[in-house]
Amino acid sequence: MAIEDINILKNNCEEYAQTAGKSVEILKNANGKNHYTKIAKIVGIHQTTVSGLLKKAERLGLAKRTQLGVYKKTAGILSYMPPKSKVRKKSTKTVSAIIKKLTRNKKAKIKSSISPDFLILNRIEANMLKMAKAYQHLYAVENSLRELIRKVLISKVDWWKNYIPSSIQKVVEDTIKKTPYDALKRKDQLEYTHLGQLKEIIINKKNWNDFLPYLNEKDKSSFAVTIDKAIPSRNAIGHCIPLKSKDLKVVDVRFEDILKMIK
Repeated sequence: MAIEDINILKNNCEEYAQTAGKSVEILKNANGKNHYTKIAKIVGIHQTTVSGLLKKAERLGLAKRTQLGVYKKTAGILSYMPPKSKVRKKSTKTVSAIIKKLTRNKKAKIKSSISPDFLILNRIEANMLKMAKAYQHLYAVENSLRELIRKVLISKVDWWKNYIPSSIQKVVEDTIKKTPYDALKRKDQLEYTHLGQLKEIIINKKNWNDFLPYLNEKDKSSFAVTIDKAIPSRNAIGHCIPLKSKDLKVVDVRFEDILKMIK
């Protein structure tokens, strides 16, 4: 067996061992003859939990179902199980732990779960993978508009104060005071704005003519309407609300339409 395959196997064994206190003991009794209800009596755990653990063992390549309700552990698999002293329940309260759990075996078909938490993580995983592309579109659109605004306005005297609508200035000022970013220093106030505000800056009567040389769309109303159509999708993505497959297709079109308006 290749070293890479051994490492994957060890990781799968570690994940399985961390699932429940008697998960390894359950696997030991999976001899291809014992029904999961019998194993439940042997180890003293509810039948549903034992069934779920055996199904997980199968998904991880640690066992194989020989008949309905009966599983047989993979030969030699117990030697790869971590010692009890090294089995620690990993916290799923950190972002890195959740992402690691979500992305592990992401191509496996999940037929059942062993706990509500595991079921929730599977659902989050499915939505996360679908939303990733939508977020990429949002990131590209909002930052393209910010760069366009900088290109046009940054050379003007006191551009933020003189060329940004006062209502947007006020919202950004309040946002900075109430919820400053805990990261590197922002490039400028534009990094506190979102899609709708970026649109308002561009179509503002003081600014529109200055932006025209950089736009393929010369009609102000059409420009505004194209962006407005994408704002509901933007809000859903920004607030991490899962979109349905049909909505995700619409997102692609609407965000691409915005990018097409910029030279």
